[in-house]
Amino acid sequence: MAVGTTRGKRKLGALMEEYREKSGLKADQIIKEVRTSRSTWSRMIAGEARPRWALFFAILAVLRVSDEERERAMMLWEVADDEAVPIEHAAALPKSYLRFRRDETEAVVERTIDPVLIPGLLQTSDYASAVAVGNRFLLPGENWEERAAPERLDRQGLLRREPDPLVLHALIDEAALRREIGGPATMADQWDYLLEAARLPNVTVQVIPNGAGAYGALSGTLIICDFPADDLGAAYVDSLIGLSPVEDAEGVARLRAVWDDAAARALSAGETVDFIRAVRES
Repeated sequence: MAVGTTRGKRKLGALMEEYREKSGLKADQIIKEVRTSRSTWSRMIAGEARPRWALFFAILAVLRVSDEERERAMMLWEVADDEAVPIEHAAALPKSYLRFRRDETEAVVERTIDPVLIPGLLQTSDYASAVAVGNRFLLPGENWEERAAPERLDRQGLLRREPDPLVLHALIDEAALRREIGGPATMADQWDYLLEAARLPNVTVQVIPNGAGAYGALSGTLIICDFPADDLGAAYVDSLIGLSPVEDAEGVARLRAVWDDAAARALSAGETVDFIRAVRES
């Protein structure tokens, strides 16, 4: 059984737990019947591991699922990645952020709202290091400020991934654009980098001006990811304790509405480029 959480494995685990509840069987009954271990069962349900095919088929037989349910489960088993995508600096990352990073590597579209900082996918190395210094009491391990820039650079490779780069649509609050992080030279480089990134065909940047008033994501960063062959997607909400995933249909839909409302208040992509240039030259 290959271990390492991925979105596909978590979906498979959630489906198997749904089938178990429907069957009325206790987990211990299933474990005994298929002659597996509790840890193996727990890792499958938690989405941390995909079971071997023979074991998976035996579990479905014990659960007495319908032909339609079996087909659905088998399709999920096929697409659940065997191994979690390797992430640089993983040992130093909080578990919640590492889970997000792995999910992000599977995403095809990412939408963000950042009311306080420039989004991580668009940060320069110096900006990222300065942010890490400011967050040093919240980050695990030592000397994270020295690893923050390489971590951001590794993450930004998704925007130039071949053959299918991640599509990014970033909404940045004017306050985040103007907040001086790392000093004037760092900010000048950061504004230039935003203008450069905005020219990429898969990147859209929009500024939410101060005059837009209040909107739903003022309390912190919101990230929404879309995945291949997945109509629901997932959302991630940032706070002092880290990124919290939202994967239920109602929650994701509500946060999509928050993003759409903020996007409607933002400057157009063209107006944003002019606005960043004006801030850069002021």
